[in-house]
Amino acid sequence: SDTEFWDKMQAEWEEMARRNWISENQEAPGQVTISTTEKGYYFHTENPFKDWPGAFEEGLKKMKEGDLPVTILYLEAAILQEPNDAEAWQFLGITQAENENEQAAIVALQR
Repeated sequence: SDTEFWDKMQAEWEEMARRNWISENQEAPGQVTISTTEKGYYFHTENPFKDWPGAFEEGLKKMKEGDLPVTILYLEAAILQEPNDAEAWQFLGITQAENENEQAAIVALQR
């Protein structure tokens, strides 16, 4: 039901706040921040697409195909190449939410 869904979302949000998952100094295994301007979002360190030309466009193609994990890697690569690309951050947040990674989705969408 809708009430159960929103209760669960509230509980998850409170847990994130309690654990400071949205803090600036969080360490996460396998991920790393790229600079102080990307506070709170932790990128995959083993991203094979980090230097891929046209990473954003490739990410959109993979999104249409429904390949969420690869889409995330392409969008992260696009942001590593252009940290102020608001559209890439937006699509990354949406994709993280669809991939049920709410913490990363929230931080990306806040950017």
